[in-house]
Amino acid sequence: MKLTAQVYLLASGSLGTGMSHASDCNVYGIECGSEFVIVDSGVGQNSGDILKRLAEDGVDAKRVGTLLLTHGHLDHSGGAWFLRERLKARVAASSATAVALESGNQAAISLTQAKGAGVYAADFPFQACPVDQRLADGQRLSFSAAEIEVLTTPGHSHDMLSFLFRSEKLCALFSGDTLFYGGRILLSTVYDCSVQDYEKSLRKIARYQFEGLFPGHGLWVSQGASAHVRAASKALDRLLLPPNLI
Repeated sequence: MKLTAQVYLLASGSLGTGMSHASDCNVYGIECGSEFVIVDSGVGQNSGDILKRLAEDGVDAKRVGTLLLTHGHLDHSGGAWFLRERLKARVAASSATAVALESGNQAAISLTQAKGAGVYAADFPFQACPVDQRLADGQRLSFSAAEIEVLTTPGHSHDMLSFLFRSEKLCALFSGDTLFYGGRILLSTVYDCSVQDYEKSLRKIARYQFEGLFPGHGLWVSQGASAHVRAASKALDRLLLPPNLI
């Protein structure tokens, strides 16, 4: 589903549009000129539907060169192995995400805890995946018609990245599970969720200028993202946390 001239929605679960598996995050595709980039992979069930949606949107799957992962939680990384294998795309993630994915460490991505809490069934699959590129804060990925800047934004998880996309037509933040529509956030009781880190990351995001906000769940905007950043900042300025997404 085409959202803007350069951004597509390829999957979205029960916290979004419900167009794919209920546990999927929002999976985005981005036109970057000669290359097509995918942000996050979904939970890894029915991943073939992402390929179908590319075809329906007129995107040649052979143009997909990069899969960017915001973090390692299963709803964002579970399909990485499938997309890497089928699309021959390189997987790019933070070093911490890479270690967890390559080792298949369920505890490291809080999947063991999530299964114990009933978020996923005990036998819900998770397949290890090689990571081809480890990303660092401030790193810039250059494409023929766009640039993506990597921002480390821990808080929801210790390995969280956000991606600041810039082209002639659009400047937008793909925020993973750091910032959502309405200035909401997503805190949970997993081992690496940190209120202090979250505040720093939100303050960091507020220093950048961008018009679009494409979060890991829920609604997105192609214009007016500053209102959602301000909503989160106002809460922090009052020594409060922004409201939680769920």
